[in-house]
Amino acid sequence: MKYSGRFTTKEQYGNIILKSNSKGEILRLKDVANIEFGSSMYDIYSNLNGRPSAAIAIKQSYGSNASQVIEDVKEKLAEIKKSSFPKGVDYEISYDASKFLDASIEKVLHTLVEAFILVGLVVFLFLGDWRSTIIPAIAVPVSLIGTFIFMQFFGITINLVTLFALVLAIGVVVDDAIVVIEAVHAKMEEDPHLGPLKATKRAMHEISGAIIAITFLMAAVFIPIAFMSGPVGIFYRQFSITMATGIILSGVVALTLTPALCAMMLKKTHGIARKKSPLNNFLDGFNDKFNQLTGRYQGVLGKIVNKRAITFGMFIAFCTGIFFLNNNPLGVIKLFVF
Repeated sequence: MKYSGRFTTKEQYGNIILKSNSKGEILRLKDVANIEFGSSMYDIYSNLNGRPSAAIAIKQSYGSNASQVIEDVKEKLAEIKKSSFPKGVDYEISYDASKFLDASIEKVLHTLVEAFILVGLVVFLFLGDWRSTIIPAIAVPVSLIGTFIFMQFFGITINLVTLFALVLAIGVVVDDAIVVIEAVHAKMEEDPHLGPLKATKRAMHEISGAIIAITFLMAAVFIPIAFMSGPVGIFYRQFSITMATGIILSGVVALTLTPALCAMMLKKTHGIARKKSPLNNFLDGFNDKFNQLTGRYQGVLGKIVNKRAITFGMFIAFCTGIFFLNNNPLGVIKLFVF
């Protein structure tokens, strides 16, 4: 059997079989209908608000700025309307892609502001020092600005995918700054006679390895995506490069700028009696209650987590893996070998 393809003549359409029976009788389309060809060219017929209109679709060329193209088109339409449009003719932009991009950028800004507020609130509640809240507010924008620079270097533009990556990167960037600040405060609390500079040196000597390790570990999750092939790789390459760049730069800033800010801006307040005020009383009471709660939690956790519990948990995890891989022998072999 050969498929004849798309019908092109009246006879082909007329010979379409509508019904047949066992006696060999066949009912064709030409027996019950008049067959005529309409327009040989199918074009677009558009109406806007119930009135006839001419629809024009404009697409940007590769590498152009979508927001700039849309802005130029709007200016050109306004210019043409003044000079060329006859009376009673008007234009309307029914679909504007820049609205979605502007809304996404606004969301990123909202996320950044919310991150600053939450970080400042958490740092101030637990450390009771307003200077400590300023350091993340300086370190985080530096990491994000560096991410934009590398995006320009790799030829990546602002779009929905990269904006989504920036929203996720904000949380990672903030975490690194908080870790450094808390480590410096911990050193000054252990030794009240220790100044910010020496406390920063001791803290960075202890946590530098951890920051480097977690930075490379998190970057290793996203970097392989940039080497994927096919449409999926092209789509997610911008996301992976943006995320990996933000993570690596946050680690670099946590090892350089944040310690320098801690040494310059923090003051030796541990071991010194603070003035009694409603705010200081609230902060001291909050930290005391939190320490009591975490102490109880650690005590209960120490009783629960022991060698038997860990062994039992590993056994349950192993049995669960075998259960899900039961229908895949190759997967079970890989599980045992690798």
